[in-house]
Amino acid sequence: MLKNFQFLIVAMTGIFMCSQASAESVYSTLDLNETCELQDTPENAVGSAVWMCQGYNGIPVYVAEGDLRFFVSYGEQARDEPAATQGLSPWNRLGSTIEWVLEGGEPVATILRWHTDIPADVAGDDKADADGFYRGQVLVITQLGQGKTCHVGYVDARATKNANKLARDAAGLLAGIWDCTSQPKLLGGGGLSLGLTD
Repeated sequence: MLKNFQFLIVAMTGIFMCSQASAESVYSTLDLNETCELQDTPENAVGSAVWMCQGYNGIPVYVAEGDLRFFVSYGEQARDEPAATQGLSPWNRLGSTIEWVLEGGEPVATILRWHTDIPADVAGDDKADADGFYRGQVLVITQLGQGKTCHVGYVDARATKNANKLARDAAGLLAGIWDCTSQPKLLGGGGLSLGLTD
C-alpha cells in the first residue's frame, strides 16, 4: 500500500512555505454521468469502464475504473500517458472538480480530490465509521505535458493543514520538471488516506 514511497515531507514543505510564486488556477467539472462519454473499453485498457471527458479549454480527460479504483489522465494522448496507469491502492472515487494550475496562461498541472475507503482493520476501529471504513481524501497532483503526464505528489487532505495551498504550491514548483520515472511524493503530513499506517 504505497509503503515503498520515498517521502519528502519536511524538506519540501519548507520549500513551499518559502516560495513566493502564486500560480493561477481555473476549474472544470468532472461528472461521469453528465459531462463525460462512456467509451468502448479496449482489451488492453486498465479498468473495466472508460470515459472521455472535456476539461479546461477542451483538453481531453481520460477516466478509467476497475476493481473500485480510478485512473485519470489528460491530453490528446491521454490513454498512452503514464498517468493512465497510475492510481491509489485503496478503493476510491473521484471528486467533481478539477483544478487546472496555469503558468503564463497554459495549464501545467491538475489537482483532483480522490475519496478513499480505508478498512477498519487498516485504519483502526476508532477511526472507522459505522460501515467499517475510514473515509480518506487525497489531493492528487498531476503534471501535464505530452509524454510526461504523470502523478507528481499526493496530499492527505484530512491530515494536512492548508492542503489545497500545499498542493497548489507543489504543482507550481514541480510541474514541468518532474521525472515520471520517479515515485510520486507524499507531501505534508498523515498518509492514512492513502492506506499508510507507518
